[in-house]
Amino acid sequence: MMNVQNSVVSIVKKIIMALCLCVTVGYFFVTSVHRKTLLVLHSYGQDYAWVRDVNIGIKRAIGKSNYNILWHYMDTKNHPEEDFKKKSGIIARRVVDYVKPDVVLAIDDDAQNYVAKHYVNNEKIKIVFAGVNAKASQYGYDKAKNVTGILERVPYEGIKAAIQTQADLLGLKPPYKVIHISDQSIIVKYDDINLHEYKNWHPINLVPSQLAGTFDEWKKAILESKKHADFILVSNYRKVYKDAKSKEIVPFKEVIQWTFKNAPIPLIGINGFVCEEGASVSIATSPFEQGETGAKMALAILEEKVEPSDIPIQTSTYPMVFMSEERLPLSGLKFPQIYEAFARATDKFFGKVQELSKPKSDNKEQPIQQPVNNSQAVKQPITPTQVANPQQIANTATVSKPYPPVNNIQPDRPAKL
Repeated sequence: MMNVQNSVVSIVKKIIMALCLCVTVGYFFVTSVHRKTLLVLHSYGQDYAWVRDVNIGIKRAIGKSNYNILWHYMDTKNHPEEDFKKKSGIIARRVVDYVKPDVVLAIDDDAQNYVAKHYVNNEKIKIVFAGVNAKASQYGYDKAKNVTGILERVPYEGIKAAIQTQADLLGLKPPYKVIHISDQSIIVKYDDINLHEYKNWHPINLVPSQLAGTFDEWKKAILESKKHADFILVSNYRKVYKDAKSKEIVPFKEVIQWTFKNAPIPLIGINGFVCEEGASVSIATSPFEQGETGAKMALAILEEKVEPSDIPIQTSTYPMVFMSEERLPLSGLKFPQIYEAFARATDKFFGKVQELSKPKSDNKEQPIQQPVNNSQAVKQPITPTQVANPQQIANTATVSKPYPPVNNIQPDRPAKL
C-alpha cells in the first residue's frame, strides 16, 4: 500500500513539474513573440573603427532593455562600387521587410540612401538616423512624420581652437590658411560642403579643397599644400584609386601613413580613425554620441510611444580628441596638456606600447545579437529570432528597374529641421 502511495505522489510531482515547465516556456515564448524589435542597420562593416565606437554608444544606451535587438551590416565602405551599394540596399530592404522591426536605427548615409529613405512616412516602421553627413532634406527626412535622428557634423569650433593654438605656437599671423584634402567619396563631398558653408571660421581662411581620385593626385595635393595653406585637414581616404583607369583602391593605411611621413605642413584629422590609422592627432565628431543619442531616441519611441516627429532632429555637439603618443613628437604639433588629458580620459590616447596600425579590440563586449554581414553570409534556415540571411534573401530578390543613384548634392540649401 505504501509503495502505491509513493508512486502516486511521484506521478503527481512529475505532472506538477511538467505543468510548471510548460507555463514557463509558454510565458517566455509569448513575451518573446510580443517583444518589440529594434533593427540596427549599419552602412559599413564591423572592421571599421567608427562602427566599433558607434556600437559602444548604442550598447551604453540600450543596456539590458527587454527588446529584440537585431544587427545588419551593409559593408559599403569595403565595397564602395555603386553596383555593390545598390545590391546591398536591396538585401537590407528585404531584411527590413522580413523582420518588420518597430524601429530601424540607420547609421551613416548609405543606410539612408539605399534603405531607410524608402520607408519615409511608412506607418508601420519608425526610423531613427545617426551619422548622417548630408542634409536631412537630402533623404526627405525634413518633412517625414516617421523619422528623427542626429546629424553628424564636423566639430568646427573644436578644429578652429586647435588650429589657433598651433598657429600661436608656430608664430603665424592671421588669417591662418587651411586646406581640406580627402578622397572623392560622397560622404567627403557632404563634409566639404558643410565645411565651406560654416560662417564662423575667422581668423581661419578655408581655402579651396583638394579632393583626390587617384594616389598620384593625392600625393600631388599633399606635397603642394604648402603653396596654399598653413595646415591640412583630412577627413577620409578610403576611396583613393591606384590610377585613373584602375578600379583597385590603395590600402587606406598606406595612404594615411604616406601622408603623415610626407606632409610639408601640419596635418589634423577630422575623423578619429585618421589618428588611429596613421596621423598624430584628430579633432573629431564623437561616434559614441552618434550611437548613444540615436539609441536613446529609438528607446523613447519604443518605450514612451512618442512619435518620431515629436523628437527634434539634433546635430552632433561633442568633439573628441584622438592622439598618438608615438607620432605626435614627429608631427611638429604641440598641444596644451588638457588635450592629452581629454584623449586619455576617453581612451583615445594611443600609447607607444600599442600596435598603432590596428584598431583597439572590442572583444570584451559581447554582441547583443548575432550580427549579419553582407560579405559573410552563412547558409542556414531563416528563423523569426534572427536577422534573415542576406544571401538567402538576395536569391529571392527581383527588381523590375534599377533603384535611383545617390541624389545630387544640394549645397547652399539648409535643411528644414
